[in-house]
Amino acid sequence: MRIKTALLLCLMSLAALSICGAYRSLHRVSGPVIPEEVAARFVGREEDAAYFLRDSGGYVAVFSGRRAREPMRITGIETARLRTADRLLLKKGIPADDGGELLLLLEDLGS
Repeated sequence: MRIKTALLLCLMSLAALSICGAYRSLHRVSGPVIPEEVAARFVGREEDAAYFLRDSGGYVAVFSGRRAREPMRITGIETARLRTADRLLLKKGIPADDGGELLLLLEDLGS
């Protein structure tokens, strides 16, 4: 009888530990995260970028540099229709070194 009780207590302890571990793993991420391979394309290029893409009134907008407050142009690309990773990047600002890269980024976001 003691062996059965000890075994039952061990199994209950393991179950409780498993539940706690599962609960903690679910709550580690506080929200959507930009995949590292996507973010790596833009990290460290912010200061040299001629243009930045950011959200403006629910649409993708083109800004002339990182610190510009007013957009040069607001596109017809709705941010609500973008992938989560793209929306997160737009919150930080997507840098573009020149007009060619800007057009490629807009084409990618618009498709």
